[in-house]
Amino acid sequence: MKYELQKLDEDTIDQLICLSKKWKEEDCCYGMEVNTKSDLNEPLAVALDKGKIVGYIFGHFYSQEKKTSYIEIGEPRFSIDEFYVLPEHRCMGIGKKLFQLIENEVKSQCKYITLSTSTKNYKAILKLYIEELGMNFHSAFLIKQINI
Repeated sequence: MKYELQKLDEDTIDQLICLSKKWKEEDCCYGMEVNTKSDLNEPLAVALDKGKIVGYIFGHFYSQEKKTSYIEIGEPRFSIDEFYVLPEHRCMGIGKKLFQLIENEVKSQCKYITLSTSTKNYKAILKLYIEELGMNFHSAFLIKQINI
């Protein structure tokens, strides 16, 4: 397995769009839509197996607009837009290595990494983000459908 930062060239864009189709078919997240070229961002870190992307993470920088209990106004942050590893490549440490690669890339430009998730398997996500990657739980938005 090879891990690297990549630019959004045409081949990379095509592979990421193909992976987002697989992600949608997997039906593991609420509201997942297939990416278009305009949805993709840099910095981008990928895991390559025999030259093909099997996992990726990308996001964008932004400044905090309102003060929170832990982030000041104007504080630069990096928000993870997408983080995905093919099912057959999970539980092998790929996600952890991708996260560490992107963290090392952005840490000189911001103080915080944030993300929002809409997974259907919250226990696995909490294990990955909190126990393995050292993130903190800050808030939750919960939904219960009561009328069909």
